[in-house]
Amino acid sequence: MRRLVRSEGYARTKLVTGMLLGILGAVIIVRTLAGVGLTWAAIPALVLGLAMLALGFVRLREYRARKRTP
Repeated sequence: MRRLVRSEGYARTKLVTGMLLGILGAVIIVRTLAGVGLTWAAIPALVLGLAMLALGFVRLREYRARKRTP
């Protein structure tokens, strides 16, 4: 299991899923703001979108840190 987690393919898979979640988070935010606007009803969707964007950024940061260290 350790060898799988340390592999380059696993790191790329995590990066791709993180990027997809980040894109989906951005879409949720944009569609919510376009459809409902900035109201109290939009807060759960905006929080979800921001959390997904943050996960995408964290995965990108982890991938870049892994590429720097041999």
